[in-house]
Amino acid sequence: MSLPILVVFALALLLGFAALLLLLKVNSKARSAEVNLRMRVLGDDAAAEALASRTAANSGNPLVKLVGNLFWRAGIELAPDAVGRGLWIAAALIPVLLLILGWIAGLMAISLAVVIVFGVLSRNAARRRHKIVEQLPTYLEAVMRVLAAGNTLEESLAAAARESPEPIRPLFTSIGRQVRLGAPVETVLAEAGEVHRLRDLKVIALAAAINRKYGGSLRHVMKSLINNIRQRDVAARELRALTAETRFSAMVLGIIPTSLSLWIFSRNREFYLNMWADPTGKVLLIVSIVMQVAGVIVLFRMMNATEDPDA
Repeated sequence: MSLPILVVFALALLLGFAALLLLLKVNSKARSAEVNLRMRVLGDDAAAEALASRTAANSGNPLVKLVGNLFWRAGIELAPDAVGRGLWIAAALIPVLLLILGWIAGLMAISLAVVIVFGVLSRNAARRRHKIVEQLPTYLEAVMRVLAAGNTLEESLAAAARESPEPIRPLFTSIGRQVRLGAPVETVLAEAGEVHRLRDLKVIALAAAINRKYGGSLRHVMKSLINNIRQRDVAARELRALTAETRFSAMVLGIIPTSLSLWIFSRNREFYLNMWADPTGKVLLIVSIVMQVAGVIVLFRMMNATEDPDA
């Protein structure tokens, strides 16, 4: 690709992300107005913190919502403004990399960076989610004890969260703060379950909604849920042990072709440049890259399904 076309492409990217930044600023002003209104009405010092933590999951911008939820699952709480600025900086770096490294090397570097960041965050999110699921039965037992003393579900969730370890404590502490701001507990639990991909929280939210509308015993539901979580954990451990060799083979199949291609490109750059100059070679390169990316995604999903069924 010639330099003028590359400059036009870079300018188009910058203009597109400038429009995205303006949209983020409009959403940020609306959310700031909501925070100020709630603080004036409720007089709660935690209002700003709680609402800022919710906006990452509830942002109107789909891209900010997707990236924000990914960081949230990994235990990194970022406000939508910070996510938007990060996306803006990343977008600004794309044409710079393409100009410095060239079309092929730039695309390979960008793709590698995206894969690494996504892989690290997804891995951290899976480990954090696994710890939350491990701690959830003990936490629910503490909630049941507080419920047995005559407290409400909202009070029980907050009281049990204060005595819980990381990472389940900040999760339910945030839920408790949002409930104190006036949000229904079932809605907050359902949103947290959606953001963190925890189906057990959705079950608790459904039980809370049914209890609020029709009555019933939450203790029996939680007791059944605790037994289900523990049985599922035993089954998941057996599955991981049985599929250990298969998961290792999937890692090798995903890493070796990419590493080999990068090594060939570093040793003989003209090999890929000549292929890209030829129409047939260009088609083959594009097809091979698409197939490799699709294969890595499929293998990653297969591996993740054996380790974390909720992902």
